[in-house]
Amino acid sequence: MTVDPYVTCPLAVSTYIESVRSDAATLADLGRVEPLTTPIATCGEWTLRELLRHVGFVHRWATHAIADAAAPDRASVPMPADETSDSLVSWFIEGANGISEALATLPTDAPTWHPFPAPLVGAVWVRRMAHETMVHRLDGELAAGRTPFVDPVLASDGIDEYLSLIVPHLVRQGRVDLPTSSLHLHCTDVAGEWLVTNIDGLGLVREHAKGDAAVRGPAGAILAELWGRRAALGQCDIVGDASAADAWLAIGGN
Repeated sequence: MTVDPYVTCPLAVSTYIESVRSDAATLADLGRVEPLTTPIATCGEWTLRELLRHVGFVHRWATHAIADAAAPDRASVPMPADETSDSLVSWFIEGANGISEALATLPTDAPTWHPFPAPLVGAVWVRRMAHETMVHRLDGELAAGRTPFVDPVLASDGIDEYLSLIVPHLVRQGRVDLPTSSLHLHCTDVAGEWLVTNIDGLGLVREHAKGDAAVRGPAGAILAELWGRRAALGQCDIVGDASAADAWLAIGGN
């Protein structure tokens, strides 16, 4: 597997932490005003209840990993005592505050544990929690009929993290078979270009290059496409072999 070096924290740490806090606040608000039975169409058969449980669990799980610099015992992560709206939202907010505080006091070069193919340093958690929370905030807002907004610079960073961290993670776990084609991605509103290939394993370069297909569009729209939220934030233009583009975009979050 040949991937350009993973960039642990391209944006300011404060940008990532503020994103976690803001997106978590939006999810909490959805939990207060929307029925917990609201279907989350972008997450299979989940409802808003399952979405809040998932994000709240991930926040606590990551907080444990940061505190102990070791793999957390999933069974040790406290779940909500009951799942009425008030209780679930309170539990969710407690977890969001916990991860935000943990990230704010975590040196970016501090040794840590995480399950991803990247340096075992704190910066990986800062970036990962921002994009995890952001993608699921989109899920919640879409389900509620809102029009989500994603900062284009943060979205471009999310594309890079997806290609250089999430896809290699899925490959390493044996959860995805890579397409044999190549794909170029090109943000049209902010900086960001990548070429992904599969010759002797996953290849990634951050440059303008020709692939079997190209996906062009706003950074937020491309990010949504990569995560399997097709057309959630607008349409992208596909140039070249459409089947090649579809094969790469079908990976999703798996």
